[in-house]
Amino acid sequence: MTELALELVPAESRHYASWEDRLDAVARHSRPDELHALLEKAHALGARAVLAVFDDPIREAVAAFQRWRDVACWAVVPNMFSFIRDLTDLGMVGAAAARFRRLRPADMLRVGAGALLRADRVLKKDFATGVMLVAEMELLALRALRVQRIALHPQVTEIALAGGVRELFQALLARAEASGVQAALVTHNPLVARELLGRELLRFAAIVSPCSPAGYKMFPSRAACLELMRSDPDRYVASELTAAGRVPLREALAECRALGLRGAALEPAAVLAAFKEGSPL
Repeated sequence: MTELALELVPAESRHYASWEDRLDAVARHSRPDELHALLEKAHALGARAVLAVFDDPIREAVAAFQRWRDVACWAVVPNMFSFIRDLTDLGMVGAAAARFRRLRPADMLRVGAGALLRADRVLKKDFATGVMLVAEMELLALRALRVQRIALHPQVTEIALAGGVRELFQALLARAEASGVQAALVTHNPLVARELLGRELLRFAAIVSPCSPAGYKMFPSRAACLELMRSDPDRYVASELTAAGRVPLREALAECRALGLRGAALEPAAVLAAFKEGSPL
């Protein structure tokens, strides 16, 4: 196992065992210095990348940390939690406009030109085109970071997989190639991804998917997912390692190593617990 990454997502996107856990996470994620400390702890445990869905505190913390440490950024876009919230408050046009106004003038021209080239699809409210326009705006806002990989938000990925929208994944691959970065896939349905994408799946440098001894979120079954991962272990990065705290991190990582997986994405709670115990991974 060659890659360990800290998984950072906005606090509202996680499930918490208690109200106190939620309050602690919200307080930590609202302060870039707290996130910077979490990144430092993950680095001490061997994490050399951060897999992140970005909001302002996470972006600020990762930017500051990259000035201090040589860590890779795996950007997951768009931030669907923020977009859905804006969609509810502002509507589709308002949500897109809010992101557009945050761009620099040169980036506004770039996005505007891209939208004009795809005007027919924009007017038809094409799903893949709309997602990639929002994703493009977020990626432009991450220009200051050292981004190694880009991936679509798992909510978008699962919708596209269920709907058979191959064009969205092809657009992501094209965007990654044009930017000189790698494309990754974050999904709870790796078997559906293989069925839909076929050999194109090989163009993704990494597939981040649940893997734990408990079989947590491994669909359709743990056995089926393990069979898939064993067929190409160097492409898979395990997520949901501790099954929401049910499995000790050391045990979960031992299974990843036994499977020969490419890497693992560490949950913040698991990092904090391991660091507090002083246990090497």
